[in-house]
Amino acid sequence: MFVYCSTRDSPRTIGKVICRANSVEKNKNSWVIKDEGESCVIEATSNGHCVAIVYCVGDSVVGIEIDNNCASKVVEPLIEKYSFENVKWLLSK
Repeated sequence: MFVYCSTRDSPRTIGKVICRANSVEKNKNSWVIKDEGESCVIEATSNGHCVAIVYCVGDSVVGIEIDNNCASKVVEPLIEKYSFENVKWLLSK
């Protein structure tokens, strides 16, 4: 699934929003950010599985590629912070 968020926030800031919504204190199933230059990767700490890749698309749009199994856990915190009007998604296989 691809998600586009209209914002001037950095990929790291978006990653923090997503991770904060999916972190559980003292739990092995939290999500963490791994920086990779201009983009970042969000991984589940329990298995090191990549959950999402967050990157810039132009000056005011951030693109997020999401593992379909985790889509609702990524889209919901984005809508909560940036509003429904600024978050769009596209399903693909």
